[in-house]
Amino acid sequence: MGVLMRSPAPMPLPAVLSPTAPSRSNENASPAIGAAGFAAVLIAVGSHHEAWFDEAQAWLLARDSALPDLLLHRLHYEGTPGLWHMLLWLASHAGYPFLGLWLISSAIAVSGAFLVLRTAPFPVWLRLGIIGSYFFAYQYSVVARSYALDLLLMPLAALLFPRRATQPMPYAIVLGLLANANAHSFMVAGTLYAEAILLALHAGNWRQSAFYRSTALFVFLALCAILQAWPASDVSFNASGIDFDRSGRLLREAFVDRVGFGTHDAPFEVQKLASVLILLPSLILFRRAGTFILVGSLALSLLVFSALQPTNVWHSGILFLVWIFGLWISWPTLNACSRSLRGLVLTSVAALVLLQDAQTAAAWIREVREPYSSGLGAAAIVRAARERDPAVRVAAVGFKAFSLQPWFNHNVFANYDGGRSRPAFYVWQRQQAFSPNVELSFFRTTLAGRYELIALSTDLPTGSDLKDYVLAGSENGYCPTARVSGHLIWKAYRREDDGILFFERCPT
Repeated sequence: MGVLMRSPAPMPLPAVLSPTAPSRSNENASPAIGAAGFAAVLIAVGSHHEAWFDEAQAWLLARDSALPDLLLHRLHYEGTPGLWHMLLWLASHAGYPFLGLWLISSAIAVSGAFLVLRTAPFPVWLRLGIIGSYFFAYQYSVVARSYALDLLLMPLAALLFPRRATQPMPYAIVLGLLANANAHSFMVAGTLYAEAILLALHAGNWRQSAFYRSTALFVFLALCAILQAWPASDVSFNASGIDFDRSGRLLREAFVDRVGFGTHDAPFEVQKLASVLILLPSLILFRRAGTFILVGSLALSLLVFSALQPTNVWHSGILFLVWIFGLWISWPTLNACSRSLRGLVLTSVAALVLLQDAQTAAAWIREVREPYSSGLGAAAIVRAARERDPAVRVAAVGFKAFSLQPWFNHNVFANYDGGRSRPAFYVWQRQQAFSPNVELSFFRTTLAGRYELIALSTDLPTGSDLKDYVLAGSENGYCPTARVSGHLIWKAYRREDDGILFFERCPT
């Protein structure tokens, strides 16, 4: 697993492949300028972003919880470690506004971008291409979630990797933090530290006190992550059995997905095969560099974890970052490779990065032109209704309606948790009376409550028709009065409906 790294004799390297090409006369200024440009683009795009449920939920958990309760109790119902939530706890309790949530993830992304531009052993065009890739420049930066932490911690791990045996403490700290970022990153951190232990055993470094101290720290941080993320016995979401289709989707979404730029022309099996084929030169490079087993173990841990646990498309970005990590630690070996292999690696990497950058551009355009979420617009409607009548009772149907909650300093839904002021986040508990799904039966129950304003998520179950909900409302004396659009943007297309349809009592 990378413990027997070969050191081949260097060969002349074409300038286009050299990490120093064309020159580093402006070594100190160029990364800063590049990071500043990256920040400017994120600001231009991110200022249009409306946070959806996942972003709102993490903020509400942090805002409405004491720190011990957040880390020791609340996260058991989220299935994730709490490093991101700790950052949001500090921000929200310091008075930072929810409106600027995307700036937190973007700032982390800019820090990671500077690290890539300043220290990665790649040619300039590849460094720029990496920070412009879809997960780096949109999904993990503009969309503010815990995966933003990977954009900084994964490059840090790659930077420290060559010195992990001689300077184990910094490496252990970074991997310990990575383990606390999210569940998928925990798998990456655990695999990387297992390799570090094997290296120490092979090299004899395990006898040194630095090894014991760093290992103790990593184990402590890893245990903290496990204790926080371990699901509660009454959590309402559970593993849905082994499904290797989720693994295939993870592979496809990470690399070659919808080559037709938003169309479904290429079958999914073809896309998975294309991903494998375009990665072959990288795999050969990993084999030559002695990193194949390590990178393969990292990828396998993610694929197996995805087959065992509920996984969504955005988790594929962790697999993409693992590929970047593998390239980073293997790139110096490219000197000793044949010219043909160098050309293959260069061509395949360029093709993948170009595809990623095209997906970034498509997502940026949609972000600027279209609403990502209905939360902000829906909150404005609720606020206007309460200004007209402070006693108005607002009800919600569907968990995605909670995206409007952070725009108020308390829970505004009278049909959630008995209408109590706090908490405003959704608790994923089996005995929860509020159904997270947009079920017609739950909507009818809500209508029977005679609330003055009902916010219905339009992300309906498969096979459902919004007309049935409008009809049910009409039968109970309710009319749709306003609709706020929203769609989760994924690469070049809309992935999920995130709209809200408001109902009020029909005028007599």
